[in-house]
Amino acid sequence: MKISAVSSGYRTLNFGRSLNKAEMDGAYKAAQEARNLMGFQDGNSLLIVPAGKLPQEQGQTLTQKLIDFFESAKKLLGINTVEITGNTDDSVSDSVKSALKQNDMRRMGYFDIPNDPDELISQVEKLADEYDGLRINANKDGISAQQLNTIEETFKRVKGDKFDPNMLIFEHGQRAYDWGEPNQIASLYKGRTIVTSSNNLNDNGVLWGSRSFVTDRMGAKQGEFIHGLRNSFEGDFASQINNEQIKAAEHLLETELKLHDDELLEPARFAAAKRADVASSKNLYRYLQDVTPNADIDVENFQSVYQKALQEGMGDNYFDSLAKVMKAMGLDESSPELYDKICGYRNALFSKGAATLEELAQMSEEQLAQSYKDSSNIVLQGKDIKAQRLAAQEEARKIAQEANKRLQDFLSGESARIEDGRKLQNGAEIFDQNYFDKAVNFARKNKKQVAIVALAAAVAAVGATMYSYGKEISQKEPKIK
Repeated sequence: MKISAVSSGYRTLNFGRSLNKAEMDGAYKAAQEARNLMGFQDGNSLLIVPAGKLPQEQGQTLTQKLIDFFESAKKLLGINTVEITGNTDDSVSDSVKSALKQNDMRRMGYFDIPNDPDELISQVEKLADEYDGLRINANKDGISAQQLNTIEETFKRVKGDKFDPNMLIFEHGQRAYDWGEPNQIASLYKGRTIVTSSNNLNDNGVLWGSRSFVTDRMGAKQGEFIHGLRNSFEGDFASQINNEQIKAAEHLLETELKLHDDELLEPARFAAAKRADVASSKNLYRYLQDVTPNADIDVENFQSVYQKALQEGMGDNYFDSLAKVMKAMGLDESSPELYDKICGYRNALFSKGAATLEELAQMSEEQLAQSYKDSSNIVLQGKDIKAQRLAAQEEARKIAQEANKRLQDFLSGESARIEDGRKLQNGAEIFDQNYFDKAVNFARKNKKQVAIVALAAAVAAVGATMYSYGKEISQKEPKIK
């Protein structure tokens, strides 16, 4: 029976399930504090959800499911804004709006710029009433500064004091280098928030779209871009890990995040590093399918699919990303308590563990070690950490007492057997007198032969002693070099 329990609040038993509501609240607050220390407290975090991933129900049933989903996404992924792509009817839109409001979250809409100036103003006015922000298609040729100014001015006029310039973002193919050569933002978009992506591989002979590529090579400042993965881990990602372009990306990840990981090209580790690179930006976005690569996820199965993806190592662990960024920025040393909290929630989401104390009791040391392999500490995911830990420690103490009692019983039995042996020896009960008498008679009749054998044995013993002594002396003598 195996029970593992220690005294630290973060190194204790793990029951391998998703965080409960109280723990999710604590995790969210810790994540917000970490982002504040990074200087990203006003950042925008966008989740893009296809309309086909919404439940089929209508009315209050749909609203409640969306409330639960948005709450989980907000606290587990750090989301504060959601965009539903594709067509939805008015009832679905109303449910989305209500669910976001109850979670104090915002809604983004997608917008194609029309050619007619009057139509442009009327469309922006309508969208400003419905949405908190716009993701604007900037792929068209011939977009003018006047059109962009009209969008901003109209949206600001409708929103009034609620206007947030970070909520107007311009998308041009999503790829960093699409914004102009030699990788500098065109003057048309300078100072505006653009969409960039952290591509898997090099593209068009330039460096991949890392955060430093956007800030250093493109000249965009933090807050002037919203950074994401662009479905980087869809498909057979493992088949690409030996690509020379990914090796170049590995070098950048090590440089930017100060990682020194020989296994960085292993898919799960590389994916985690890529997500951390994105999290080093003030504004970031995710597609829902990026959260659980290669898994069919929707709003209703989010918790179960997400937890399974985390335990397989490919799920989007936001707290792992935060921990990596904090370490790269030196915040692990300047704010060690917060860093430990973030690591604790990271480990809780990653770890598998046992479902119950009874199941844990059946786990071998090897299974426990494997479960805890990549964790510096394990967070108990129960409702009462202290009570559960004390219960486990009490169980471990009882097991130790039982083991000690069995040991003492064994030693007592051994002592009794030794005492019995001594009594037998003292009573000469272990000798067969007939055999003893025969031996004496044999020695009396063969005195000469017995004496020779005894002498030979003595000479042999002396010889062996002298040889051993001589060998010891020779070893102590200085050797000739």
